Amino acid sequence: MKDDYSKEIHLQCATCGGEDYFETDKDTGVITCKKCNRKYYGGYDELVNLNQKRIGDEQQLLVNDVQKDIEKELQNMIKSIRF
Repeated sequence: MKDDYSKEIHLQCATCGGEDYFETDKDTGVITCKKCNRKYYGGYDELVNLNQKRIGDEQQLLVNDVQKDIEKELQNMIKSIRF
């Protein structure tokens, strides 16, 4: 089983779908997509809110991976038991 299930989820611009093209104004917290110039006046929280489906999908993939690893580990434990 893996020791680390850390996952990095890249947020996407709701307008152009760009990833990693964001710039944050440190004074106002406004995030701007450098690819299409869309402004997220709600900052990081707005961007996360608009990416909830993507985040949820990635969470489900992670849950599936963990479940498969646990099942595999249990099968190996059962095989190793001698009666």
